[in-house]
Amino acid sequence: MPLVLSGQSLTKSYGERPLFVDISLDLSDGERLGMIGPNGSGKSTLLKILAGLETPGAGTRALRKGARLGFIAQDPRFDPAHSVERVLLDSLGALHMDESERHSRLGETLARFSFADRDQLAATLSGGWRKRLAIARELVREPDVLLLDEPTNHLDIEGIVWLEKHLMASSSAVLLVSHDRYFLQHVARRVVELNRCY
Repeated sequence: MPLVLSGQSLTKSYGERPLFVDISLDLSDGERLGMIGPNGSGKSTLLKILAGLETPGAGTRALRKGARLGFIAQDPRFDPAHSVERVLLDSLGALHMDESERHSRLGETLARFSFADRDQLAATLSGGWRKRLAIARELVREPDVLLLDEPTNHLDIEGIVWLEKHLMASSSAVLLVSHDRYFLQHVARRVVELNRCY
């Protein structure tokens, strides 16, 4: 299958201390890849480099031309004054679509993610519902590749089952970092480990 995202010979250091050295990773269309590793091994940093949010010390990162990328951080942030609806509409803002298509996509997403009150302020949501909103904010744009950092944090069992279902149904390529091996077994087709001992 064609590659959608690639990192080649990636290295990252903080001062004199290397976090990781010469890491290469490819993600193909529709692939679901899990990443594990001990705390401090650089999983979140590697994900941010692949998302284009951080610059590696060495190596290259390439996203296929025209591909849309979604990134979900461990602790998502929202403007406290924005409602659930405003967060999703802002996410759609960069896409070229007419107003009726935009509102149709918004309605489908609100229903799919079970948001009963579109006017609720994001700041008033529980941790689990903030995580749902972060995932909805990215999936509403229908990304070609989705990077998730510890997506089961703050989710209860029902929320984790809900997330499994949505990721399994998604056509996006998915790279997810998680300590939840049971979750990875259900969602990822392949798992890689980032660990200094290798």
